[in-house]
Amino acid sequence: MDRLKIFASVLLALLIPAGAAVAQVDTGSAEFTRYVAFGDSLTAGFASNALVRTFQVNSYPALLWRQATNGAAGFEQPLISEPGISSLSGFGVLRLQSLVPGPVIAPTPGQGQPLNLNLPRPYNNIAVPGADVLDLVSTTQGGIHDVILRRLGFTQLQQGLSLNPTFVTLWIGNNDVLGAATSGIVSDQTLTPVPVFENAFRQAVAAIASTGADLAIANIPDVAAIPFVTTVPRMINLPSGPFTLFGPNGQLGAGDFVLLPASALIQQGFGIPVAAGGRGPLPDSAVLDASEVATIRARIQAFNAIIRSEATARNAAFVDINAIFAEVAARGVNVGGVTFTPAFLTGGIFSYDGVHPNAFGYAFLANEFIAAINERYGAEIPLVNLFPFMFGTQASTSSVTAGLEA
Repeated sequence: MDRLKIFASVLLALLIPAGAAVAQVDTGSAEFTRYVAFGDSLTAGFASNALVRTFQVNSYPALLWRQATNGAAGFEQPLISEPGISSLSGFGVLRLQSLVPGPVIAPTPGQGQPLNLNLPRPYNNIAVPGADVLDLVSTTQGGIHDVILRRLGFTQLQQGLSLNPTFVTLWIGNNDVLGAATSGIVSDQTLTPVPVFENAFRQAVAAIASTGADLAIANIPDVAAIPFVTTVPRMINLPSGPFTLFGPNGQLGAGDFVLLPASALIQQGFGIPVAAGGRGPLPDSAVLDASEVATIRARIQAFNAIIRSEATARNAAFVDINAIFAEVAARGVNVGGVTFTPAFLTGGIFSYDGVHPNAFGYAFLANEFIAAINERYGAEIPLVNLFPFMFGTQASTSSVTAGLEA
């Protein structure tokens, strides 16, 4: 895809007057009459460790739908009221409480409620936070699955296909590797075996293809490069000078990472040997060592080869999230002279959990999907205007479409 064209389109979107008339959207040969989005938390619009309406309304599928249809009604999502539903029982979305003396991030007390639980059909955005590739094709019950899928006994794939979609986006596989990165434990329990992934993924794509729906498929980014993994330095300053922390296998090396939750342990003296006045090495769950990173990246590479082969075989639009994220990590995203990076808290792309995008990040992802769809289907779907998302503000559901004057 031509990155210069994408950047030019973003600038055009920024310059269009707020009251400008919007031209009829040209979706090329792609048919958006009934759009279904399959996936996990990244498709659901999960952010700051919660599923909450504030972010859901600007999930990448919601933005894609609005751009492709001029904001038409009919795209349903399992909206959750404030403060959302998180992985912590009784708590909602993470919020920044204080910056002094250091950042304090804490979950909001309380729990949100489903706002459209009684919708008499499956949701268009049927993605389930936490879902891996097997959850897509298996009947998984409990927790957030029951809130989104509702109809016990039917898989995410079955529910979405029951809507007889004309267009489908599929972005799954992130949770088949993410748990290894965030837990610091790399094993067959935290990494899906390649044959298992391949069988389930090909099964899902075959089922989607059998409907005749147009299709866009995305691959898996490097989960070892997200802020949850890369933020905490392996060196700290002691009165005696710089000191490299200790993990379970000794002093950390250049390819080792200290995970985000370890910052609290370091403040308590962990990572410093008892002989040096500390409380001993960091636990295995707080460190991702170089060999573990290599194993995770090799598994991602294997999964992405399967994903790419299916996208090619099905003549689908292919969204190379892995390459896109690598470019963002290396160079950042420049919009109107402002550079956004994956840096935790200061970069402007990731939310407070260090794993999921914030509003700007999801809008950026929507544009990458749009660019791939435009290229594959000969469409001219306008890119999302990123300006309302640039400084932590939320765009309304009617203000994100940009196009040429009629």
